[in-house]
Amino acid sequence: MTQSTGAPQQAPAPSTVPVATRPITPDLRQAEVGRVLSLLGERTSVTVVGRRGAGRSTLVRHVVERLTSEGVNVVHVRGLRALRDRPLSALAVAGVHISATPGQLPALTSALTSLESLVGARGSSVLVVDDADDLDPTSAGAIAALHEHRQVPVLLTMRHRGRRQNNNAGLITAGTRAARVALDPLTFDQVLMYVHGLLPGAVDPTAVARIAAKSGGLPGLVAAIVEHGRRDYRLVLRDGLWTVRGDLWTTALAEAAEPMLVDLGEVEFDALTLLAAAGTLPLVTARELVAPEVLADLDDRGLLQVLPTDATEVVGVFPPLLGDYCTHEGPTVRNLLARERLAAAGLGAVSGADGTSKAGQAVIVRMLRQHVTARCEARRRAWEADASAAHGSALVEAMLEARSRPYEIDAVLERTRVAEADGDGATLATWAALYRASAGGTRAEALAELDAACQAGSRAHAVLRAGAARVELVAGDLEQARAAVRPLDPGATGHPLLIPVAAEIELASGDADRALALLDTLPAEAGEHISALRGLAAVLQCRLDDAVRDALEGVRRGRAALEPVTVLEHAYVAAFALWLQGRAVELNGLVSSVLELGAAPLHRRHDEAALLTLAASGAHWRNQPGYARVLATEAATLRGLRGPHPWMDAAEEPALMPDASDRDVAQALWDLANERLERGFVSAGVVAGVRSLERSGCPERAHTIARIAAGSGSPLLVRLADYATALASRDVDELERQEAVLRHAGLGQMAVRTAVARSVELMDRGEMTAAISHADAAWSQAGLRGRDLCGLFNPLDQAVNLTARERELAVAVARGYTNQEIAARMVLSVRTVENHVFAACRKLQVDNREDLGRAARTWLTCGRQ
Repeated sequence: MTQSTGAPQQAPAPSTVPVATRPITPDLRQAEVGRVLSLLGERTSVTVVGRRGAGRSTLVRHVVERLTSEGVNVVHVRGLRALRDRPLSALAVAGVHISATPGQLPALTSALTSLESLVGARGSSVLVVDDADDLDPTSAGAIAALHEHRQVPVLLTMRHRGRRQNNNAGLITAGTRAARVALDPLTFDQVLMYVHGLLPGAVDPTAVARIAAKSGGLPGLVAAIVEHGRRDYRLVLRDGLWTVRGDLWTTALAEAAEPMLVDLGEVEFDALTLLAAAGTLPLVTARELVAPEVLADLDDRGLLQVLPTDATEVVGVFPPLLGDYCTHEGPTVRNLLARERLAAAGLGAVSGADGTSKAGQAVIVRMLRQHVTARCEARRRAWEADASAAHGSALVEAMLEARSRPYEIDAVLERTRVAEADGDGATLATWAALYRASAGGTRAEALAELDAACQAGSRAHAVLRAGAARVELVAGDLEQARAAVRPLDPGATGHPLLIPVAAEIELASGDADRALALLDTLPAEAGEHISALRGLAAVLQCRLDDAVRDALEGVRRGRAALEPVTVLEHAYVAAFALWLQGRAVELNGLVSSVLELGAAPLHRRHDEAALLTLAASGAHWRNQPGYARVLATEAATLRGLRGPHPWMDAAEEPALMPDASDRDVAQALWDLANERLERGFVSAGVVAGVRSLERSGCPERAHTIARIAAGSGSPLLVRLADYATALASRDVDELERQEAVLRHAGLGQMAVRTAVARSVELMDRGEMTAAISHADAAWSQAGLRGRDLCGLFNPLDQAVNLTARERELAVAVARGYTNQEIAARMVLSVRTVENHVFAACRKLQVDNREDLGRAARTWLTCGRQ
């Protein structure tokens, strides 16, 4: 959703705002917590390393809670920077008894004796040392001596220092069992979940991207940005949606930034200020401005991020919040000197306002933001010097890409001078129409822009016809779009302008062959838009591997060229194909990497809606209902936007909610399918109809979809319709046949769904043995993706209907435990265990523990969320 021009809703007074005090949940660091606990359980010492704000202390808290709940004795010591010069201060604060006898040696001896008493018997304790960098040397020595003497496992947390030696790194003596766990920045999907946990209600996807950007994915900074953003009204509610108002930086964030810089000397801070003022720099240029050893030191401290590009390596400050601190809060003279050095080198400085409004990989996002902003500013200067239609159309295009506010775009459109019969006026009218249709108005207003240009006598009628067709593609009717480009005369002036939109019309109608025939008349170097259309044609022809390969390469080119439209178009094609193949992990990674750019132009946000809904669907497969809900909520913020192809409609959002009933979802999707089909958008209508039939099979509806798909000529749509017909029929023989066809066609997700539907049908018929055997085969054929498609096996799991205890015992059987061992571990009687195991075997209709264990090692492990 674009930023509203209306006033934000009145927020509570700062003193009453329920600020973001929610701690980092265990789920955010679940993998790391589990890894640390596993290592400590093996009596292996662990060093947790992470930047400030990465959540080291929070991880320690979760680990200590788990250890304590399991009866492990935990001795907890924390380094204190303010007392680092006071011998044994850390141990004294931790409650370790220290003798009052004068002299350092007696004090050390008593501290060590007291520590040993706290640790207790060998093998019963864990020593936790948080912020070990800040231990005073004597406390560190006592802990090292204890570890060497008693071999008690130690959990240390230390700051990231790269190749530099950590203070007190020798606490874990050489030759003992030891491991390191690194706390990397959160992934974009983790930031998305965290922000939704901190802010009540829906959050604009752009706001999430900007928060992820500024924080660099460090959870402590995410929480600080949200807290102070709410306090200082930088994060505000507009029509029930949290959006960013202006720049996210606020002076209060200095408290979060300054601890990251406490160890920097003057030379290093000068260098960081210079790099912050530059935004991003080629590494070669950075080395000319900053001594290489200083750059290396900043990199070792984790304060820089380097991004390899096709041309060279680019470097920027990390996390970007530090760049804001340097440019906003750093000494004025230091900043002026940095900008003078950049100017002397022929380089510009980034603007202070929101210079780091970006996401994901900090450098590439900052580069893209700088590029888009600089292009917009350059075109604005040209337009202000000469408000002609040529300059106006170039500026409006750049403003849409930069996601300028509607009133700013309206002002440019009103003030731009259009000469009578000016061909540039047609281009301006086309951009105005696309803006009205997709971001700032209605279909009628969009077409009115084109009509006005036509009545003014524009010579560029082909441009206006193509513009009218594009308006119909996003806000109208496919037949009206087709009428706008007819006649398509190969010899007419402007014919090449009409070919791409005519091809997209054919793709929206499902006819990939006709679309490719049109595209083949264009030169090979026709551009990225043509390449993306060819990719979508490959999807409709069921050439999915080709589509994924070419589209991912297109995404790479778009990122390298800093062109967000190119990235979005190719990402949609790749995501659609990955969804069909059931490649859930790759789908999530792709969508996260694109959404974190936060760069969807205003007239292309239907691509963003498609990516969100595809990712939410993939989250269901992976049994991640919470993440699916967040993505669906994000998609809901784009409701009202619509594109011509499958998934490009945020109205699909209710179908993505985990607790939505099958009947309601099926009806909502069927209504969407009917609306799309009535307007001629066959591809989108068939896909929505098939998804409706997945939730509730209806033979009459399936027949309708099959008839329409057959008329499209698209192999993909025909296969999807056949698949939906088989689901609706509940014919086990037809389901078996369709499963093989779908797997051969590369439609892995549908093949698994078909196998599960067949197994459930066999269960309903009382053929439990055949059902379980078929389910096991489906899991095996899914290979490594079986675990990623866990959610698709939930209907089978529900049909079996094991109780929680029966499932728990089945898993224990799968792990090789005997009934006696299970009884001891779960504090149950052997008879109770035997009864539960027998009940599980009876429900699965298996004869022995081996067959029960096989099911519990595969699809039964997914469970219901």
